[in-house]
Amino acid sequence: MNEDGSHRLPIADRVYDTLSVQLMTGERPPGERLKIHMLSREFDVSPTPIREALARLEHTGFIERHSQRGYVVARLLGAEEIAQLMDARLLLEPTMARAAAERASAGFLSRLADTITVMQDTKAGPYGETLRECWLADEQFHGLIADQSGNPFIAKAYRSLGGQLQRFRIIGKSGVSHARSACGEHEMIFAAIESGDIDGTATAMSRHIVNAKGRAFDDVVRAARAPGADN
Repeated sequence: MNEDGSHRLPIADRVYDTLSVQLMTGERPPGERLKIHMLSREFDVSPTPIREALARLEHTGFIERHSQRGYVVARLLGAEEIAQLMDARLLLEPTMARAAAERASAGFLSRLADTITVMQDTKAGPYGETLRECWLADEQFHGLIADQSGNPFIAKAYRSLGGQLQRFRIIGKSGVSHARSACGEHEMIFAAIESGDIDGTATAMSRHIVNAKGRAFDDVVRAARAPGADN
């Protein structure tokens, strides 16, 4: 705790969090080089926390390290990679949801409910800031469950997987209808946790991941058909 009574993240953690959002939202597009000295000036910090944050981000798959070019923002996942990603999440997330339900607390439920409220407020119409916020809230929902599982290895494994789909959704401009479907499934997971239905929580999470996989494939097809898409 600082002298003013506040809690502040270490510099490397703050750099990591900021870069994570920038990468997920496409502010730093695929192929952009991440030069340590330029990021150091941009964030007004020494190169050390920049190096630490980039090393951590490499494990998320958001960035890649090349021997000649250094760190580069990774391309978006393709259809086969998304299928593999969702299969991995299907193995992991029902287990972590079950564990989180067993450890549920009032504070945890309140934080989950806040993410659902953000998703419920997603507006219809052209892709915009509210939809980006929706997908970030979706990621937060799953991250909260990972943390509440009480197993740091599960939480770390999830963090290496979870943001990839959100990055694809946000940069690929996944639609409002998909967001609303995901929100409804979050509501069912929440209801199961709130009622103490441990098995029901795991089942609801499994159903959610299977459905999300189908929606992701819809997004892949739509992106491939979009004007300017590679042939």
